[in-house]
Amino acid sequence: MSSTRKLAVVILAAGQGKRMKSDLPKVLHLLNGRPMIEHVLDAARTLCPAQVVVVVGHQAGDVRAALDGDVTFAEQQQRLGTGHAVMQAQGAVNDCDAVLVLYGDMPLLRPATLQSLWQRYQAGNSPLAMLIVADKKSRGFGRIIRDEQGRVLSIVEEADCVPEQLAIQELNPGVYCFDAKWLWAHLPRLQLHTNKGDSGEYFITDLVKMAVGQGHEIIDLVTDDPSEALGINTPEHLAEAETVLHRRGVSM
Repeated sequence: MSSTRKLAVVILAAGQGKRMKSDLPKVLHLLNGRPMIEHVLDAARTLCPAQVVVVVGHQAGDVRAALDGDVTFAEQQQRLGTGHAVMQAQGAVNDCDAVLVLYGDMPLLRPATLQSLWQRYQAGNSPLAMLIVADKKSRGFGRIIRDEQGRVLSIVEEADCVPEQLAIQELNPGVYCFDAKWLWAHLPRLQLHTNKGDSGEYFITDLVKMAVGQGHEIIDLVTDDPSEALGINTPEHLAEAETVLHRRGVSM
């Protein structure tokens, strides 16, 4: 797997973003004068990927129209979770060997962080590498469970954590680099998670435990800058992201 070189970046951008209190698709809200998803695209393109696929859903036409350039689109017609969303991109990634999963509403990831994750993945021998955020504030992220040797064992969603796990300060923002062949073989094996009679979701996080169960060691990269994992879900989050960019010295 260390010989993998041809990268596809898959950006999940199908969500509605009801808490933004706007009819505008969430990923098109302006951050520093540009749609927030463009910040994600800028960071992704520093990896020189062979393919960039944006998975659209809510108001898909508006998102397609707003993004020019070398972007391929896939559509998630039903919102059945992150695992299902990534699955929709399979037909668009062509013959790429690796898949980096990002989010259209997580615009503060630094290019250097993505480059480090990609380099670690290529240098290792695992079907996946993942980003971990060290932070006291959970923001609803799942917790990273490690063994006594410090190896990643699994991710526990915040709602499923026991009190001891809630105290864990290593969080999962959901950014992964996968071996493409392994990913496409294992996504169909994800189990549907249902809650209170809803339609359920397929969680991409389950792939971590699946890989560990096969004897693979997960490659991880820890960032101690929690702002990188800020997901934009409310106008307040957007204002917070603006503050971060200005603190970084990013001009419009």
